[in-house]
Amino acid sequence: MAFDDGPFRFGDRSALLVGLVVRGQGYLEGAQFDRASVDALDSTDAIARMVAACPQRTQLKALLLDGLTFAGFNVVDLEDLHGRTGVPVVTVVDKTPDPGTILTALRAKFPDWEERWRRLQSPALHRIDLPDGGALTAHVAGCTVDDARELLRTTTLRGHLPEALRMAHLVASGMPRLADVATWSVGHDRPPEG
Repeated sequence: MAFDDGPFRFGDRSALLVGLVVRGQGYLEGAQFDRASVDALDSTDAIARMVAACPQRTQLKALLLDGLTFAGFNVVDLEDLHGRTGVPVVTVVDKTPDPGTILTALRAKFPDWEERWRRLQSPALHRIDLPDGGALTAHVAGCTVDDARELLRTTTLRGHLPEALRMAHLVASGMPRLADVATWSVGHDRPPEG
């Protein structure tokens, strides 16, 4: 099951979360939706709710996350998510983040920066080499790095993203902002112009 967040602005209260259940290399079996508050710490809860509500829950082999943060700096607690779902969790990042820059931003913006920093630092970041010569970085909880490497190599068809994450990203990025949806009136069959 792969997760990504939809579009948002930093003035928005929340962002849409999309979770797609994808079998093997690309057979879409289901979708779940929830929301995460922008710059809060509720993304772990939202993802755990989506997993719990998933009809294919007992068949899930791994949770793939597009990084550790959703809706801004809403940082997932990977160990907690794995503990609550019982499913291995692997984040995928195509560029290794600069820890110094992130720490400076967290200290400047959040009174609870230490908790956010803890979540970003645990578990460790690993390099995963792909068959096409590219590489990803990944956090892993609930499985070995070798298991995560095999999962990512097997499910990455083209480019550098596993197919399930690529699909989740396409769906999430095509959704409207939740703030925009809240302003639609009943009877709209499409979003307002602009």
